[in-house]
Amino acid sequence: MNARVVVAGVVVVLLGVAGCGLVGQSGGGSADRPPTVAAETTSSPSQSQSESQSPSPSPTVSTPSPSRTTPTVDSTAQLLAKQQRVLAQNPLYRVGRLPASRCKEPAVRPTSVANVRKYYAEFLRCLDKVWKPVVEKAGFTFQPVRLEVFTGKTRTLCSVQDSAAYCGQGTISMSADFDIRNYRKSDKLWTRATMAHLAAHEYAHHIQRLTGISAASSIRTNYLNGVDAPLQESRRLELQASCLSGAYLGADRSYFPVSGAWRERWRWAISHRGDEWGTQRDHGSSKNHSRWTRRGFNAAAPSACNTFTASAATVS
Repeated sequence: MNARVVVAGVVVVLLGVAGCGLVGQSGGGSADRPPTVAAETTSSPSQSQSESQSPSPSPTVSTPSPSRTTPTVDSTAQLLAKQQRVLAQNPLYRVGRLPASRCKEPAVRPTSVANVRKYYAEFLRCLDKVWKPVVEKAGFTFQPVRLEVFTGKTRTLCSVQDSAAYCGQGTISMSADFDIRNYRKSDKLWTRATMAHLAAHEYAHHIQRLTGISAASSIRTNYLNGVDAPLQESRRLELQASCLSGAYLGADRSYFPVSGAWRERWRWAISHRGDEWGTQRDHGSSKNHSRWTRRGFNAAAPSACNTFTASAATVS
């Protein structure tokens, strides 16, 4: 959750919050930690859009500004109305409940760079299995993502060194150092729950890109004035990504399985990610992050994730 996503020139960063590994989030602030949670500039649960290493991760979006050609008032209004329809009435919300991938949690443990790569490669194949028919049912063209797993010495395609990120060219970037360190020094079950949440969150940014949501949000942001309005737009995008992450796990809950101690660690992780551990209000509070992620999980459907028609209080 400060994971950075670059969509059509837009970089989405996921911020990490204490306890969450959704992309670490840079920024201070202490939060409850799992037993012996070690974090660099974050507590083990941490997230960020370009997920920096902080408490739980929480997504962040940095979008590029499309060039403008001095549009008239009417043309601007029409443009923004079109983007609002893409965001609020997207066909993605009408696909119904997600099918279960019937995938179990990857058995490999994050004890090496090679193992981290195996975990995410297997997990992404399961995500593809579910989201491909859903994206096509909504009337869009599906494209698989590209995975890159990096260490601190590697230059990434997303040009970030955070715990997780998504780039608009269709790449999910995950930090092996972040996962290996958490697994070695923190609660192991929490680490695995965080990996699953972060990967599904970053993948959700890919779904937003394929369905036009990211581009529409980027265009709309370009016309928002001040500081607060663009930040709220970023929060809507990031909270939706976490909701879609929850929807995937909710659909597959019986097979993964998301139950028992694993589910408790996952709930702890998603409730300890938010802007409280970040440097700006671009991902949402830990309370709202938990609310939207659980909402997606319980419904197991994208219809539960329409943050673009939600009240300002629920995306604060």
